[in-house]
Amino acid sequence: MFATAQAAYQLLEELNISYQRVDHQPITSVKNVPFTLPGPQVKNLVLKPRKGEHRFLVILPDEKQADLTSLAKTLNEKRLSFVSEKNLVELLNVPAGSVTPLALPNDYDHKITVVIDKDIDQQDTVGFHPNINSTTLIMQFRDFEKILNHLGYKPLYVAI
Repeated sequence: MFATAQAAYQLLEELNISYQRVDHQPITSVKNVPFTLPGPQVKNLVLKPRKGEHRFLVILPDEKQADLTSLAKTLNEKRLSFVSEKNLVELLNVPAGSVTPLALPNDYDHKITVVIDKDIDQQDTVGFHPNINSTTLIMQFRDFEKILNHLGYKPLYVAI
């Protein structure tokens, strides 16, 4: 059983975080989304190095492409690649197409380092799925940072 939307809503309620809920057709990729969401949007990638169990949740503007070779150098890794769907479920308990930092409570062993692109406007809003890809929750970036802090994640801010 996958992580539930209810778990994401409970986390937001616990932290007293307000959000705008936008229900829509399921999104599995930010490419060619046939509708517009309010505010700037991001995409979430889960990457792994060639060796080791460490993982990276990379958050970047939706219009940007991640140069994995350059990002690997920035993160002091030899090479990065996408995790398998099986590994994604083991890490965050969400299927491909539903990756969200709101699933980080499922990273019980804290194998994930959160990496945020410096181009994301920290004075604006950001949107994430609540563990399902048919809803996006728009919140203030500072509230997103509050979630990360609450969960014990200190993000790396890098130029991607």
